[in-house]
Amino acid sequence: MSMKNFITGIICFYLLFPAKSFAQKKDYLFYVKEHCDQLIAHGKDVYGDKKSDMLASIIDTRDMSVPKWKVPPTQGTRGSDRAVGGSNYYHDVQTITVLNSLTKLTGDAKYKSAATHYTNDFLTLCQNPYTGLLGWGEHLYYNFYADSVREGDLDQPGLYLTHEFIENTPPWPNLWEMDSARTTRAIIGVRGHFRSPVTQSFLYNRHARWNKILKPEYRGLEQYQDGGQAWIKHSGLQCYSFTFLYKKTGNPEWKRWAEGTGKLFWKYRNPETNLTISCIDDPRPSGMYANINSMGLLSYYLLKSWQVDPRFAHFRKQAETMLKSVEKYSWDKARSGYVTELQLDGTVFNKELVNVVETGYGNADILLFGRIAAYFYKVTGDKAYLEMVKKISAMLLKHSWPDTFVVNSLASALQFSMDAYEVTGDTRLLDLAGKYADTGINKLWSGKLFVREPKDPYYEAKLGTSDLVAGLLRLHMIQNSRSADAGLLLWSL
Repeated sequence: MSMKNFITGIICFYLLFPAKSFAQKKDYLFYVKEHCDQLIAHGKDVYGDKKSDMLASIIDTRDMSVPKWKVPPTQGTRGSDRAVGGSNYYHDVQTITVLNSLTKLTGDAKYKSAATHYTNDFLTLCQNPYTGLLGWGEHLYYNFYADSVREGDLDQPGLYLTHEFIENTPPWPNLWEMDSARTTRAIIGVRGHFRSPVTQSFLYNRHARWNKILKPEYRGLEQYQDGGQAWIKHSGLQCYSFTFLYKKTGNPEWKRWAEGTGKLFWKYRNPETNLTISCIDDPRPSGMYANINSMGLLSYYLLKSWQVDPRFAHFRKQAETMLKSVEKYSWDKARSGYVTELQLDGTVFNKELVNVVETGYGNADILLFGRIAAYFYKVTGDKAYLEMVKKISAMLLKHSWPDTFVVNSLASALQFSMDAYEVTGDTRLLDLAGKYADTGINKLWSGKLFVREPKDPYYEAKLGTSDLVAGLLRLHMIQNSRSADAGLLLWSL
């Protein structure tokens, strides 16, 4: 064959079979590693006078910088809750899990090292020396440019710095492993949410002052408008925290606090239906009535408290009783959905159905309850929870994914579909997880980091980006016959 004919043949081959047809599709692990590599390379605190290994919550993927301000919020996001120009460790709980898992999976120590240094600097720089509370959660973050803890978009020091848990399990085991003394002080500081350090009622304010110990922060009925109510999920988060501390220290004082916080909303329930209110001392409908996701979250944290210390067997009993009750009364068989709010006698207060998927940020969809039900089935083996998962799976399988969405909604759908697949064995759900994962890559991958929404330039940790990345890693493990490494218990809320 002449050289001319050879070259002609090569050209014809590539015209008929373009190179991209043979390019192997990058697996999900590639995107997880690349995202984490870029986060480690460009997200560290190199701003201000004091440098740290904390990782930024917001990055502009156009130049990989950490913006100082003026980053527009996405739908449903309050400016006061964001970490523009800094870092909120609570938003990165899953990031830490992913980094540690990557080291186990790849053998590359840099990922675990980044997680360790981030955690150490967080504990060192973000713990208030007087209250013990950490600068994280719903409102607080560490500002790289100011080298101090700040609140949301407030740019003045010395203001009311608001400590509040968000609805994810506090990473106490990870923090304890790093520094047990600081972690102990952080949990003891949670008492700043209550009427007094020796409270008998265990009534609390969801807000506490990170930077000052003043008069009790609890506010009653007459001041409900300023947002100081005892919301149900916080009771569960507090119970989990005090149970953890009691387990670690054996100090009976923390047993008393675990009991007091864990039983609070049980006392407010209707004993005939076992439904309980969503908030104490709040006359608005959102507080007076039972809500499926709110009761679900309290049940979830009570079950996890029992897992921390099985001596609290009544926490498991309360959790199972409440979860089954709220599911029973919320289910609308005729419409194949769950109603939003119930009166405590079991009758419907708000006939509106909980959305299958929330495309913005801020409101919980029914997938949250589905994940909780899957967790309960995984832990207890009670098939009542399996039936709940199947109901919600049927809803999701019929749901068409929208063109416009925020990353947290896609992450939630991805994680639930894998939760449901693991407990039901329904391969349609695994296929669905693959579709959600591919949507994340096609719509949210910037080439360096996953962004908040399609055609958006910003990475923002608050919006569940690490949940999406964790979901991709989990799916990679499942598809590569490592399901045990991707188990539900590892990826729980």
